Amino acid sequence: MTRPVYAGALLAACIAGHPVVKAGFPSNNVTFLSNIPAESFPGSPSRGNDCWGYVSPSGREYALMGMRNGLAVVEITDPSFPAIIASVPHSESNWSDVKTYQNYAYVVNESSGGIDVIDLADVDNGNVIHVQSVTDAGVQTSHNVAIDRESGFLYLCGSNIAGGRLVAFDLSDPANPTYAGEVPLNGGESVHDAQIVTYPSGRQFAFAADGGFGLEIFDVTNKSNMFRVSQTTYPNLGFAHQCWLSDDRRYLYLNDEIDGVNETVVFDVTNLAAPFVASTYTAGGEAIDHNLYLHEGLIYEADYTAGLRIYDATQDPLNPVPIGNFDTFPGSDAAEFNGAWSIYPFFPSGNVLISTKFEGLFVVRPGPAPLVFTYPDGLPALIDPMGETILVQITEQDGEQLVPGTAALHYDAGAGPVDVPMSDVGGGLFEGTFGPTPCGQLVRFYLSAQTVSNITMTDPPNAPSAQHSVPSADETTVAFDDDMEADLGWTRGAPGDDAVAGIWVRVEPNGTIAQPEADHTPDPGEICYVTGQGNPNGQAGDEDVDEGHTTLLSPVFDLAGAEDALVSYWRWYSNDFFLIDNDEGAAPNEDIFVIDISNDGGATWCNLETIGPAGPGTSGGWILAFFNVADHVAPTDQVQVRFVASDINGFSIVEAGVDDFRMEIVVCPAAVPGDVDGDGVVGIVDLLALLAAWGPCGDCSTPRACPADFDGDCEVGIEDFLTLLANWG
Repeated sequence: MTRPVYAGALLAACIAGHPVVKAGFPSNNVTFLSNIPAESFPGSPSRGNDCWGYVSPSGREYALMGMRNGLAVVEITDPSFPAIIASVPHSESNWSDVKTYQNYAYVVNESSGGIDVIDLADVDNGNVIHVQSVTDAGVQTSHNVAIDRESGFLYLCGSNIAGGRLVAFDLSDPANPTYAGEVPLNGGESVHDAQIVTYPSGRQFAFAADGGFGLEIFDVTNKSNMFRVSQTTYPNLGFAHQCWLSDDRRYLYLNDEIDGVNETVVFDVTNLAAPFVASTYTAGGEAIDHNLYLHEGLIYEADYTAGLRIYDATQDPLNPVPIGNFDTFPGSDAAEFNGAWSIYPFFPSGNVLISTKFEGLFVVRPGPAPLVFTYPDGLPALIDPMGETILVQITEQDGEQLVPGTAALHYDAGAGPVDVPMSDVGGGLFEGTFGPTPCGQLVRFYLSAQTVSNITMTDPPNAPSAQHSVPSADETTVAFDDDMEADLGWTRGAPGDDAVAGIWVRVEPNGTIAQPEADHTPDPGEICYVTGQGNPNGQAGDEDVDEGHTTLLSPVFDLAGAEDALVSYWRWYSNDFFLIDNDEGAAPNEDIFVIDISNDGGATWCNLETIGPAGPGTSGGWILAFFNVADHVAPTDQVQVRFVASDINGFSIVEAGVDDFRMEIVVCPAAVPGDVDGDGVVGIVDLLALLAAWGPCGDCSTPRACPADFDGDCEVGIEDFLTLLANWG
């Protein structure tokens, strides 16, 4: 099949521009601190997997993030601004695992290379050393690794040796793990994951989730004579995936990936020889429970598409109470292997890691946000080109305190970032001032402030990746406003479309595993454009996009004479493998969602944004995007926007949606001859800008492209210089 080119090399008429998008992650009693998308890690890995944590002797905190192609070491001492310190590569594998002992990290994967030993002793200085790859006893691959820090032994789970049963390595010399023994063939099954604990008696026990065999408990005290103490099944046993002990070692909590009921099983393990199911609990819904850890009476659980769920087990450990959640996969809570993979809740700071398959690494904090930003006068709808002051209330919460002098406004009006300290005007109120900004420019900004516990809070969260964006203008007028409740002239389909299913349609969405349950603003409206209507079970043959492209075309807009116009829309895009964890042999996921703009009625196109094939914005959720048309094409009477969704390889479920489309014309104050920077004053800055632009204009297709060319002859010269001098002041 020949693939049509929808957003290839931009034509000369296209002007470079940058998308502005707004999105968030639903949460309750959990504060978002930061996110590093998967594609931002070294080597641009397509996915992540497990995670763990490390605290250096100085107290600095580090995330150890497992990626498809290696281990990433990320400093999160300031959790709002994580910094990737190093990456230690290994062969590509969808599954890898990491644990720590003393100042070493130990990494395994299911591809090759044995046990990677990584020295973190000098990580504070940015030095992370790969010591060696241990292949003692023939080990090459392992699904998981567990460590008993008290006894100083490492255990492989599901490795290529010993039939996947537990294999012990001695860490007496942590840089040189040595084979110490294995569970015999007649003493256990292949282990998927395990926790190993040294009891007060000195005996060491392994609590193992063993797939279809349920819970197995091993006595691993004598490495040359490890043996199974008990094996216990439970109702609805599908695949015992992972387990963890309560702090008092009375109860063990076990996840089952395919039990069909999404219940966490609670075992009473007071008698290790005869454990029994004491209770089960579930948060409801379809999301699959994957990995969990207990810390200080709280259960931190990674429930795939539902994200992090936190339960309080302090009052009744048999019936934990949900107290918080953070959804890393906002587009769906379906029973699929996407979203949150694992959790690490053991940092002294109380901050928590969430590793995900496609969305990267998250750092969150249980409880309310330590600082809350509110706007007594509301967020500005427009920024005055001559300057604007914004008022913000910063409220301290959860026992935290604001560090005086740290409140700041950060903005970019097209000339680069500007950082402005905010003035404390009393009562928790702060003022920040924007300098002069070019009219028509989208001004991106965020606020920040620091707490005494070294947490930098921002508004919006995840800044600077996410920012508020407001046009610099006197006013705007709405040229087109479509909530999709009526047909206002959109076209479904275009030459080159070849999708056999999932063609764009204006309907109330169905709410499948990939399609939204409702349009962006379900009250009072309920209609939007989506790519077909899918089967709720997400089975092959659904009306998601299949085997090609499908195009949605906007009406043609007359923007002639408008120097600046803003286009905005809410979009939905979900791109998910159908064969989720059996995709090792599948073709690469090339599916993308492309939004283009034209100023000649569709004869040529310039790209506004391209989402996919993986990463942020590909797991559903309504996301707002908006652009200045003049940043991409010169406004004419033939402006049009198109949305193209594609499914190329056949292994994925692709759904897209568009709602609440708007086109606004920016009204600017009358231009002052000689005012190059648009601040209303002709002065030294304008003179320097004119001299820097002296000579022929490289591009004079729009006034903004050559602002010092006052006489419009596509050249900055003596006439322009005289105009500037005549209007000085």
